[in-house]
Amino acid sequence: MAQYYSIRRFCPYQGVIQVVDVGNARAYSTDGRHWQVRVQNASGRLRWHATDCDAGDLASRETNADQLMRALNERPPIPFPLADRFELWLLHRETRLPLAIVKSRVTREETESDRITNPTWQPFLMSRNEFRSPALEAARSHCDPHVRPPRAQDVLERQVNLAGRPLPVLQWFERLEDGSGIGHGGMRVEGELTGRHLPAEAFPELLVDPEWPQGLERELVREYHEWNAPFLLAHQRLREDTRRWLETAARQRPESLLDNYPMYPQVLDAEAMQVTLVSAKLIKAS
Repeated sequence: MAQYYSIRRFCPYQGVIQVVDVGNARAYSTDGRHWQVRVQNASGRLRWHATDCDAGDLASRETNADQLMRALNERPPIPFPLADRFELWLLHRETRLPLAIVKSRVTREETESDRITNPTWQPFLMSRNEFRSPALEAARSHCDPHVRPPRAQDVLERQVNLAGRPLPVLQWFERLEDGSGIGHGGMRVEGELTGRHLPAEAFPELLVDPEWPQGLERELVREYHEWNAPFLLAHQRLREDTRRWLETAARQRPESLLDNYPMYPQVLDAEAMQVTLVSAKLIKAS
């Protein structure tokens, strides 16, 4: 029987993907239109294909190919329900509360087999260089123009990771329906941390705890979330005020908004969103 669900991509954060799962074959999509298909052939080897779901272009010799194509063609409307309820969090050094989410998994078994080898939280892929921080640039306005400052993403990465060091603790939490979480194992998880039950309020709503002692630190985290707004709007349990703020921020990045729009479970300002989508289509066509 086919399963339809969505998962978030972390290490670093790259938004939400939709999944069609028939066991030994799966299809993944970041926009609900184009799918990457992973199937197992007769020898047990995994193979990847790209499909538009309607062409039926998977080789019939692949195990479960027909079953997967049927599941794709019969799929319900996206977005599919979010299924990755097991979350790995970097913890605050002092409070041992969730600071920044590092990865997520669908089942407890996946968390137990997932070896944590790198405790570093990463905001972006190393190759990405587009993120800008107006707050950071304003703070640097009186610095020596001949000295090249570090990238905003590097400043953010250092800020977050230092808040969990020198010995970072990462803990898996099973998020429950009410948003609370039960703590399991991880890296350097000891004593009373195991089995604890944290309320929903203990977890940052987005990717990183927004509360920091310095104003510039808070602004940098806010700008990071605003930069990721086109992706974060695909999350399914956002507060209304958070979703409204993210919609406003996402309209500043129309092309990313256009790519992710089919994944949104809710839109609060549909009229403003449509104006931005039309603009994005014109940009893409030019």
